[in-house]
Order: sequence, then C-alpha cells, then structure tokens
Amino acid sequence: MNIKKRAYKLKFLLLAAIIILLYYSATQSTTIQNYINNPIELKDLILGYGILAPIIIILLQTIQSIISIFPSQITTIVSGFIFGPVLGLSYSLIGAFIGSAIIFIISKHYGKRIALRFFDKKDIVHFNMFFRQKNKWALFIARITPIFPNDLVSFTAGLTTIRFWPFCLVSTLGFIIQMVILVYFGAGIVSGKPNFLLYFSRLLVGLLLMVVLFKHQIKKMLIKDVHKLEKEGTIIEKEIEKEFKKI
Repeated sequence: MNIKKRAYKLKFLLLAAIIILLYYSATQSTTIQNYINNPIELKDLILGYGILAPIIIILLQTIQSIISIFPSQITTIVSGFIFGPVLGLSYSLIGAFIGSAIIFIISKHYGKRIALRFFDKKDIVHFNMFFRQKNKWALFIARITPIFPNDLVSFTAGLTTIRFWPFCLVSTLGFIIQMVILVYFGAGIVSGKPNFLLYFSRLLVGLLLMVVLFKHQIKKMLIKDVHKLEKEGTIIEKEIEKEFKKI
C-alpha cells in the first residue's frame, strides 16, 4: 500500500472515529448533553484552561491546513464559538497561515516527487489548470469557496510559479473572507442575539455547505478544460498524463 492510500485510509479512520465518539457522547453522556443544552457553560469550561485553549485551536487549524481530516470550517466555527469573532478569527488565521506556509514550502522543495504520494493526479491537474486560467485569482477563489481541500490547494500552489509571500498574502485574504463568516456564525451560537450579522452569517454558512455538496459541479463550471478530462475511457488518463507533465 503506497503512502497516498495510507493517508486516505488514515483520514477515513480518524473521521469515522470522531463521528462515532461524537455520536456516543451526544447520546450517552449526560454531561455532554448538559453542555449541548447550555453552550455558555461549555464555553466557560474551555476558557478555564487559560492559554492552552487558544494554543489548541491554533494547532488544530494548523493540522487541518496540512492534512484535511475533516472540514476546517468546523474548527473555525468552534473558534468563533469559544473566543468570539475577533479573537476567534485571529487564532484561526494564525493556524491556517502556519499550516499553509509549511505545506507550500514542502511543495516548493520536493514538488512532484512527493505530490502523487499524497494527492490524486487528477486533482493536481485540475487545480493547476485553474491556476493557469485565473492566475492568483484561482488561489483566492479556492480559499473563499471550499471546492478544493486546503492541503491540496497549498501543495499544488507550490507546483506553480507563484512565490512564497504572494502566496501567503492571497491565501490569507481568501481565508479572512471565509473565516469572518464562520466565526460570526460560531459566536452567534452563544449570544443568540437577533442581529443582521448573525442572520447574514447563517445564510452564508448555508451557501458554503451547498458549495461543499456540489463542489464537483462547481469545479467543472470554473475550470473549462475539466470537461475533456471527465470523458470516459482511456482518454482520461492520456489527457491527465499530458497535463501533469506541464506542471
């Protein structure tokens, strides 16, 4: 079993374990049920850990940017829930910046030699096509709309001509737009105040979830050359191989 298959298997097992643990906790533990019904008590409990609380959020966001085990949007919502919109955004951005920078640097140094060990060749070609068509806008769009996993975007960006600091700038700007929505949504879970920003963030979170559900269709609309790669038969592999050699 190669490294890529092991990575996918590890992601699947970790996600399955998290789902089972959350389900068991929500249905069997009276303590967890109490915190679900009283979110302010849960927030106070987490904040009681002091400096460890923001460090854990930053580490989670960093790990999620390096290897996407579950959607990073969940971590950002939790950050807003615990720390509020301002600090929640700050901690989430720090983690996302560190994680994305690490994987970008790895990609620049080792490139295609390790790309195929962790990512599907078709996904790499799709993003590279997107980057050639949209340039830095491709990175920005990929950050504000979750059509590509964060780790794939950072690694594949390292295979393009973009340099480190322009990558960090564009990537962070994209993260900010998405994270502002998510942290406000998370903060609203605790406050419950009926204001415009809360309603607006809920609407936009719903739209982000729709993007996740229909990301394959959206990807095909954004990348005009994807259609030819989606044809059945041996043409797919030949076209992908040809495009991959251009990277």
